[in-house]
Amino acid sequence: MTDGEERPWGACTPEEEETYKAIIRDRLENSPVYQHMGLRVTGLGPGWATFEMPVGKNLWNVSGILHVGEVTSIADSASGVAIATLLDKDKERPVTIELKVNFCSPVKEGVLHARGQVVQKGKRIAICEVDVTGEDGELVAKGISTYMVRELGVRS
Repeated sequence: MTDGEERPWGACTPEEEETYKAIIRDRLENSPVYQHMGLRVTGLGPGWATFEMPVGKNLWNVSGILHVGEVTSIADSASGVAIATLLDKDKERPVTIELKVNFCSPVKEGVLHARGQVVQKGKRIAICEVDVTGEDGELVAKGISTYMVRELGVRS
């Protein structure tokens, strides 16, 4: 991001700002699935993250609506990054161990939005809620996910 761009993390310390910039860079530059889906981080803060994704024919299912796998992916991404804001980026990474999504309404076009919020974070386990909405604010999906906090370089 350049100095002229809006900062999606709002008011924070310089250390938090650097952490959030690193998270955004890591996700956007190093994740082929984020690039394929057109996922974009639109906001970050301690324990929360927001994303958006353009909906196009390339992500439709056979019925001509957004595939539920894509909805699930943006939900998991927003939740995982929300948890990542609370971790030491050089030592820890969240790993999804359970994800439940209720699908509320179909989407055919526009921009999908997701907001993940950490509900509980322990030393090894974290729980997050996520709302996925359409351009009009209508609830598309509601999810809850559980993550294991893994130490980088340590095999379990």
